[in-house]
Amino acid sequence: MSSHQTFAQKLSALIDSVRADEGAPHSYRELSAAIDRAGGPAMSPAYLQQLATGKRINPKIHYVEALARLFGVPITYFFEDQEPQPVGEAKLMAMRAQELSPQGRRQVMDLLELVERYERAAERDHPGEKR
Repeated sequence: MSSHQTFAQKLSALIDSVRADEGAPHSYRELSAAIDRAGGPAMSPAYLQQLATGKRINPKIHYVEALARLFGVPITYFFEDQEPQPVGEAKLMAMRAQELSPQGRRQVMDLLELVERYERAAERDHPGEKR
């Protein structure tokens, strides 16, 4: 397999990753509406599908910026050559954290530490119970 991933492959990987999340948009129509709610620019469901399937290539930069914002990834995600990788929730969190200031990253790390302590305590108090 080639190490170059197309824009369509990268966009499809992001779409597939959010489709695995119960609360995320699942259709091109829902993705289009989410982009509109986030401030646009307007992207039709058909255009999103064409980008994701490779029928349309080289979108204008403002569309790429909107997609990066929607999925919480740096805009460079679409331009860097790297091996295709599944983009799970933890990886999306890490990619979004790269865009934060050093102070913002410290705050996120502090929050993660608090959540981890809470979950360990909950597991200790109620072993085997789903959270």
